[in-house]
Amino acid sequence: MTVEYRMDGQLRPITEYKAALVSSLGTYALAAVPSLAGLPASLSYTLAVATAAMAGTQIVNGRKLKRYQKNLTRLEAFAMTTEELPVSETEFYLGKGFDWTQVHAQRAYECQKQNGRKYIKQSPLYYKARELERYAAKTGKLRLIADLTSSGKIINGKKIAKRLNRIIEKRPALKPLATISNKLNYINLIDNPYAPLPPVGGEPYLHGVGASEEKDMFMELGGRNGHTLVMGTTRVGKTRAAELFISADIARVVKRKITYRGYDGSIVKKVVTEPEAMVAVLDPKGDADLLARCYSEAKRHGREFILFHLGAPDVTARYNGIGHFSQISECATRSTNPLGGGSDNAFKEFAWRFSNVICTALCRLRKRPSYDLIRKYIMDMEVLYLEYCKMLMVELEIENWQELHEDLKQTMKGIPASLKAMSRESLAFYMLIKEQQEAGNMKDDPVYEAVLNAVRYDPSYFSKITASYLPFLEKLCSGDNLKVLSPNYDDLDDPRPVFDWTQAARKRAVVYCGFDAMTNRDVASACSNAMLSDLLSLSGKIYKSGINYGVDGCLSTEKPVCYLHLDEANEMVGEEFMPILNKAGGSGMRVTAYTQSRQDLTVKLNDRAKAEVLESNFNTLIMFRVKTEDTAKLFTDQLPEVDLYDTKIQNGVTPDSGIIDDGLDTKVFSTRVSDSVGTAKTQKLITPDQIIALPKGQAFCIVEGSRVIKVRFPLPKESASTLPPDIESLCSAMRTKYNSYDGWWNEPTSHVQ
Repeated sequence: MTVEYRMDGQLRPITEYKAALVSSLGTYALAAVPSLAGLPASLSYTLAVATAAMAGTQIVNGRKLKRYQKNLTRLEAFAMTTEELPVSETEFYLGKGFDWTQVHAQRAYECQKQNGRKYIKQSPLYYKARELERYAAKTGKLRLIADLTSSGKIINGKKIAKRLNRIIEKRPALKPLATISNKLNYINLIDNPYAPLPPVGGEPYLHGVGASEEKDMFMELGGRNGHTLVMGTTRVGKTRAAELFISADIARVVKRKITYRGYDGSIVKKVVTEPEAMVAVLDPKGDADLLARCYSEAKRHGREFILFHLGAPDVTARYNGIGHFSQISECATRSTNPLGGGSDNAFKEFAWRFSNVICTALCRLRKRPSYDLIRKYIMDMEVLYLEYCKMLMVELEIENWQELHEDLKQTMKGIPASLKAMSRESLAFYMLIKEQQEAGNMKDDPVYEAVLNAVRYDPSYFSKITASYLPFLEKLCSGDNLKVLSPNYDDLDDPRPVFDWTQAARKRAVVYCGFDAMTNRDVASACSNAMLSDLLSLSGKIYKSGINYGVDGCLSTEKPVCYLHLDEANEMVGEEFMPILNKAGGSGMRVTAYTQSRQDLTVKLNDRAKAEVLESNFNTLIMFRVKTEDTAKLFTDQLPEVDLYDTKIQNGVTPDSGIIDDGLDTKVFSTRVSDSVGTAKTQKLITPDQIIALPKGQAFCIVEGSRVIKVRFPLPKESASTLPPDIESLCSAMRTKYNSYDGWWNEPTSHVQ
């Protein structure tokens, strides 16, 4: 059976223009001098039209081929403002690109062959132009020519106007030319084929093989339920992609049916247009541009903006990481999770137990748990015991309990050895409560028994056990962190709001959380892990009862969507992150995590198997350039294998035995030349080396299970936005501490991404 293979054959000289020239000459001859063809005039004119059509077709085909070959080395610039960003209720914008198929794998393979390399390399004149620019910069000579070669356009009005203005400044008599200079700013003609490439690196042909098919790429918004993992080494465009995704999530609105109770007590139902979901951005390092983007987009769309930043205690909102919970044991878990495990696990469990005792007692005392209160009572459990005993005295309604307590304190004798660690004041309460229990006036109180058991410990032994816990609590409660992470709810003079995730979800607010990890990594890790635990708890509550549970007149089963973006996610992954991925999707949680490599996840979790489980919970994978083959294989191992084809030319010479001997002294032979197409090799649809060679700002994506696309993200074309003074000063300080961009897109005149 014969199998037909089709190949593009686009890596070849452009012969279409020559064919178009011949056809054009034929058209002219047939139209101008019909007698030359020996045909009637009417038929000659008909043939002239036909040859003209042939010439036009050849020109179009030649232009397509030329554009294809040009796109292998440089692409048109792609930029947009956030106002131009496509936003839909049903789809999610990924950038410009195309579906990557076997055809594109074949084209990429042909580019890598020896006879195809010349089409993806710059011409010798390109390198000569760069040498000229270096010479001009060093000697100051030939500056005009160097400006011409370094411009994206051969006629670059801005550069000409700039040079003309310099001349006008030196010669005032030429001031009338200033008007011409202003008009030159808008004149840019003829692409410069030898313009410098932008510093994006990589191989442009990886996008050029499908540039002619490029269009806006979308994925189904429902696919975000399966969570998204964005991977790429540093400075390749992850944060820029995050800005686009976050901007789209903030801008998205939906029509929603709401139910509420009117002033007359009746239930009112109506349809309103409102923001789709809460957008939460967790940023360990604190990126100034990301913060500015979140704020400006929130204000532009009329969304409430909540700023939490450990590096800006004056303007940040306050947050109690253990103050909101579904079960009281969550407080102890969140406060002790950052402690080391392994050989220190016994100390961690001991710290958890006492932390749980303290938090349970605080709830009985009508106090909201906080890091500062845990620190206070774990240093002196007897203080908590005394407070709890006084509360019991009030609840039991014992008359003159103060006098009874004072008498016992003065007269007690024969203290048991098991109670010698307690002070006389505590012992007096112990005896007083014991009398009430023996008299049947007080039921068993597990909380009291737990606090009493903690007080009985020898203080020296207790301090040794909590030696690793107290330093951690001190970090959370020292300096400015004290009032930020352990807010005083009774301080009405503090203008900084205290936020919690339940209210943020109900308001569909935009929340930016910067943890200043470069200053204090331990505090940043503890705070981010507490937030993820808090979000997990909220997710469980929403899953069971809805977000409006207990709110009068609202639909209690409503489950709002929450878009959670985790920049540098490897800094925050822990035991609480796994349940968010594999269980929280049912409550509307949609996670987009950004990290650099697989190894980062393995190091953080200290277990390769756990890291693989984490990776398997992301249904959508977006991969920028990475530096290790192992990370690239996370993408390529999910792809099918395809056959790649190549041409084979065979020739040979054989004696011809069928010729009759005529007696002449001659040698008779036959030649054979064949040209065939066959399978050259079988490989993955995309190979690891192609991912490693991606230019900045470009990525491969696996969406909707099996759809593979190649995209590039737009360069920023900023619109005017104003930040308030406190946010602007914070962003300036953050830029001083950390610069997240190389600035490779700051030159929009270049026409390559």
